Amino acid sequence: MEIIKLHYPLDDKLKFNDKTVIAMGFFDGFHRGHQAVFQRAKDEAVKLGATFAVLTYDHHPALVYKKMSAHEKRYITLLDHKMALFDAFGVQKVFLVNYSHAFQSQQPKEFITNFLERFNAVAVVAGFDHTYGDKRTATMANLPTFVNGAFKVITVPPIEIDQKKVSSTRIRIGLDSGDVKQVNRLLGRPFQTKGVIVHGEERGRLLGYPTANVEHSEYQWLPKIGIYVVTVEIADRKYLGMASIGRNVTFSDGHPMTVEINLLDFNQNIYGEIVRVNWLSYIRDEIKFETPEQLINQLDEDNQTTRKYMNDHPNTLN
Repeated sequence: MEIIKLHYPLDDKLKFNDKTVIAMGFFDGFHRGHQAVFQRAKDEAVKLGATFAVLTYDHHPALVYKKMSAHEKRYITLLDHKMALFDAFGVQKVFLVNYSHAFQSQQPKEFITNFLERFNAVAVVAGFDHTYGDKRTATMANLPTFVNGAFKVITVPPIEIDQKKVSSTRIRIGLDSGDVKQVNRLLGRPFQTKGVIVHGEERGRLLGYPTANVEHSEYQWLPKIGIYVVTVEIADRKYLGMASIGRNVTFSDGHPMTVEINLLDFNQNIYGEIVRVNWLSYIRDEIKFETPEQLINQLDEDNQTTRKYMNDHPNTLN
């Protein structure tokens, strides 16, 4: 997959000769709705003998038009993960645009001339609610009028689960409530994060439950504080674990938030490893215990809950 980074205004010499079918959108999460857009574009590219391409952005478009909190600035899928998902889907070319005020301020016909026609589009595909400029006018409903027959415009209707539209917003709400099972239904795969194993305070080892401390990017959206069933991918192998997102409140009221994972039946030194964590099921909230013994008893229960999940889902490590 070729990734072409672009900044508006584009160099006049920048030309693309191969005809393309372009899927347009930001695609944070790359959920089932996004996958429907990609599948439609991929099918059209095969039909027309064109390159399957994606026009997407390097950061949240909302950064341009509103002040965002630190939490809102996070992503369901960081850029490198999103590009890997695109590649696995069969995308051949990505036009990765720096989303700036100048880019957003283009009139629809300018956007078509500056980008879509320059990319030699024979068809463009996007979700029904996609916009490419001013939200009042730069809509998919209006795009055929602006295009005026220069290429085909395909609008993909929403995908619904439980009579509600699948959306990135719905996934963020699910993560904030800890409902990772629902999040995974919306994604069509386990919610996954990536981080590096670093040294922690090693309290888990003293309790009989040693943990791998996973340091994540500050821009990674994580599930809410609590205990979860996870699998951890290390060097292309999966291991079952129970993960804690929390502040170790049993030992300190002022502890920073950490992600710590006890890998079941595992005894290897993995400091420095970059791992991928698949979040599978919510177990419980973080609890402040009066004694370490109470915490150990709860960890024993969590261990049994995690093993039961594995028994109920025998393909978890495949």
